[in-house]
Parts: sequence; C-alpha cells; structure tokens
Amino acid sequence: MDLVNVSSWTGRGTPIEDPGLIRQAMQDLLSRETEFPIKVEGTHTLPYSSRVHHIDLKKGCIHLKLIRPLPHELAAGAAFDMVFLVGDQRYWAPTTFQGRENYLLYRFSIPARMAPADRRQHKRYPFRPREKAYVVAQDGVIPGHGISGPLVNLSEGGLAFRVDRVMRLDDHLRITPGMGFFDRGKSFPVLKVRDLPNLPLFEARGVLANAQERNGGIILGLQFLDLREAELRELRVVLDIRERMLRTPSGQSADAARPSGPRTSTLAKEPAARTAPAGALTPDALRLLGRRSTRLVLAMAAGPERDLVAQALAAAGYVRQEALETLEQALAELRADRYSSYPLLLAETHAGDGVTLKKIQGLQRELGSAREWAAALMAKGEAPPETGDPLIRPMAWPVAGDASWLGLLDELAGLD
Repeated sequence: MDLVNVSSWTGRGTPIEDPGLIRQAMQDLLSRETEFPIKVEGTHTLPYSSRVHHIDLKKGCIHLKLIRPLPHELAAGAAFDMVFLVGDQRYWAPTTFQGRENYLLYRFSIPARMAPADRRQHKRYPFRPREKAYVVAQDGVIPGHGISGPLVNLSEGGLAFRVDRVMRLDDHLRITPGMGFFDRGKSFPVLKVRDLPNLPLFEARGVLANAQERNGGIILGLQFLDLREAELRELRVVLDIRERMLRTPSGQSADAARPSGPRTSTLAKEPAARTAPAGALTPDALRLLGRRSTRLVLAMAAGPERDLVAQALAAAGYVRQEALETLEQALAELRADRYSSYPLLLAETHAGDGVTLKKIQGLQRELGSAREWAAALMAKGEAPPETGDPLIRPMAWPVAGDASWLGLLDELAGLD
C-alpha cells in the first residue's frame, strides 16, 4: 500500500467514505501488525490496545486482538472509536462491536468512514536535560532493541525523548540507526520513564507516533497504550506538578512548586535498578528493573517454607512482596482494591486441588477487565495441571539456585 498516497487522500479534517480506501487502511494495519487504541464511544473509560488479526470482507467485519478482555456484559451493537496511524496522518473511525470470537479476539464492523484526527489532544509539558528524567524503551523481546535517552516532553497521551543510544538485545551491540529504522506504528511493549517529579519510575506500553531529526539527533514521539487507572493517576500527579511549576513566577525556585511531603511511591524506598545514561543498556538490566517494579502478593501460610520462597523471589529481583496467610485474605485485598498497581498473585495449592483455581477465577469474573491481574499456582512436589487460562498458570516451586520457575513468573508479570 502506498502510504504517501494514503496520507494525501483528502484535505485535513475531511471525512473519507470510500469503502475501497477504508479497506486498504484496514489491510495496512493488518499487514504491518500496527497496534492502536479503541474505546467505547462517548465515554471516559480507558482505551483498549488492539491489532487487526483478520479481515472478513464477506461478512464486513474485522477481528481485533486485544491486550485485555472487554467486559463480559458488553452487548453486540456497542459503538467504539478507533484511532490509528496511516502514513503520516492519524485517523479516527467509528466501528461497532459484533461479538466475541475467541479469548481476547473480538469481531467489529469495518468502519464506514474515517477522518483525520487531531494529533495534540493533550497539553505537552517540556523537560530539560538537566532535570535528569530519562526514558528506556524496548521494541520487542530478544532479538529486539533497547532505546534510551532523555525525556523531551510528556502528556497524558504520550511522550517524546531524544535517542541517545540504541542497542541490540541479543548481543548487546550498540548501533547507530537512521530515520528509516523508526517506522510509525512500531510497538514498544516496554516503556519506562525514570526520575519524574514525585515518581521515581513510570511504566507503560507505547507505539511510535512520529520521528524527526532535530539538531543532529533523533526525537521519537510515542503514544501511550493501555494505561490503567492507577498509572493514569500517577501520571496526572506529575503533570499537575509541571503545571504548577509553569505558573510559578520566574523569581521563585521551581522546587517550591513541588509537594513538600514525602514521595508516596514505594519505589522510592527500594534499591534503584536503573541504567545510567552513560552506562550500558542490557536486557538483564531491563528485566531486573521490571521485576523490582512488580508488586507480588504471596498467599501462603507463615513458616520456614514461606520464608524460603520469599527469599528465592527476592534473590531473583521480585522485592515488592506482601505475604498473607491465606488465599481468602489475598482475594479480599484484591476485591477491596487496596493496591495502587495491579499485583501478581502467587498462591500455594496442592496437586488435584480445584478449589483454589475456582476461587481465583470467581474473583476475576467478579472484578472484570477493569482490574485484570494474573496468578501463579505453585505446589510442593508435583506441579499443578494446566488451567487453560493464560492469566492463571501452574508454576514450579520457587527455589533459590533453580530458575525453572522464573521464566513463567516473568511472563505473567509482562516482562516477556
């Protein structure tokens, strides 16, 4: 598909109602595996990150693969908005929910029209290099690339940063890519911003919205995908601080605009697993940073066994632990939404025990997609059977020195 022609189909702001051009746009999203947000029309709910999985022209529908499930009670006919990039232009298109095809796979109508969308929906706040806010991004699992550099600006919808270094994650080789390396629509499943005001670490997922050369360097603009309520609250606190700093008279110190109280994030009390701007950006550093940022709830009776499990988890980098005596206590905490970020649950069970699984599945259905979390079931001796649920997985018993259990835990934590 000729993206140059696509971006000049019509004048800016003029709706496109040509079925052939719209089908071409959908085909382009499919072939490029572009990730884009959809949201329920006319609401303030958080958008769902999606990709075009299949196009059925006979039935006039597209199958979208989502990152998190739609509400079970969502009825066919619900109106959604799609926002996606084609060439240099971002487009909005209305679509209609038709039904569930498979787990995280849903049918939507092929849009009847689309129109250029405003690129700047949120106010952007600039950051200077001396403020030390730093971005670390990863464009995929190994063999992917680690990209890092200082933050240039930040908004509720995304960020921009200057590319300081790009490194291949499989062999740690530093490369110097050109503009052609940064294709619009490129996904960044790992996106971390360090040392924001009152927030030592902010994590998100993103997609490349634009890239431009400026003063001999490359500036990347990334759009956030799938921000959760807790993450959005953290981000708004940072942006509120920036807003007050901008309103501060020039003779007043910018630090005076920051809250005088202590930082609320628990990350401030932990050892910093960070990559200095001048240091090497390695896959191990990225993964360790992710583990240290993951909140983990351990549902297991107190005693020497639990202490050993906790030590094995901490030795691997999972230091944000909360131990509770029973599964019922852990589920009660999850139901009460006492966590500022979605935790990963580790529950002790026994081979052949189906009660633990039913209790966890029951709470997941009760809370729905708005508060999605994952769980690992561990049993001493024989491992529990597969559950058929990608968010509830059997795991080998955590033992220090034996990392056979660690890969699954990283996967459930979203680090793979």
